[in-house]
Amino acid sequence: MRFSLYKQMEKRLSFLAPGSVISVADFVDFAAPKTVSKMLTRLQEAGKIDRVLRSIFWIPDGVSDTPKPHLVAEALARENGWDLMPSNETALVEFGLREEAPLVWTYVTNGTNRSYRYGEHTISFTHTSSRAMAYMTKKTRMLVQCIRAYGKEHLPEEALMKLAEKIREWDFKKLKEETENAARWVQLVVLKMCRLARKVPSTEQIRR
Repeated sequence: MRFSLYKQMEKRLSFLAPGSVISVADFVDFAAPKTVSKMLTRLQEAGKIDRVLRSIFWIPDGVSDTPKPHLVAEALARENGWDLMPSNETALVEFGLREEAPLVWTYVTNGTNRSYRYGEHTISFTHTSSRAMAYMTKKTRMLVQCIRAYGKEHLPEEALMKLAEKIREWDFKKLKEETENAARWVQLVVLKMCRLARKVPSTEQIRR
C-alpha cells in the first residue's frame, strides 16, 4: 500500500538529525510546492516540526529555542535557488577563526538583497554577480571571504598563520588558479599563505 504524502514526508524527516532546518524546496520531489507547504504545516500542527520563517521549518533539538543561523541561511538559499557564501564576521566564524557569534549573520549571494529575522537572530543577504562566485570552489570562496573580512591593512600575523594551517593540505596550484581574478592584494595574501602553509605543522602534529 502506497504511503500518503504526509507519511512519506514524515518518514524523510525521521532520518534527519534534531536541529536540522528544512525548506519547502527540500520536498518538491514529492509534490508541488503549495501541497508540500500544506503538509509541512500539518506536520507542524502535529508537533513534528516548528516554523522558523515562511517556507522554513526545523526539527527542535530539545536544547535551543531556535535553529542555528547558518542552517537557516542554507535552507533559505535552497528555497530560493541561490548560491551562498558567508561574508565578513560570519565567514570567520564558519571557517573556525572566531568563536564569538556575529550580531548579524551576513552572506553574499547571486540572489536579491534581503534580510530575515527570527528569534534573536538576523540574517542578511547581499547580492553579488554570479560570475564573481562561479570560478571558485566552496573552500576557496570561503578563504577569500575570510581574507576580505580582515581587510587589506588589518590581517594580523596570527590570523595569517591560522589560515595557512587550514590550507596546508589543499592543492596550492588550484587555489592560485581560482584566485587569479580576485583583487591583487587578495592574490598576494594567498601566495603568502601558500608559502607559509608548507612550513606550518598540521593541527594533529601540534597536538602531538
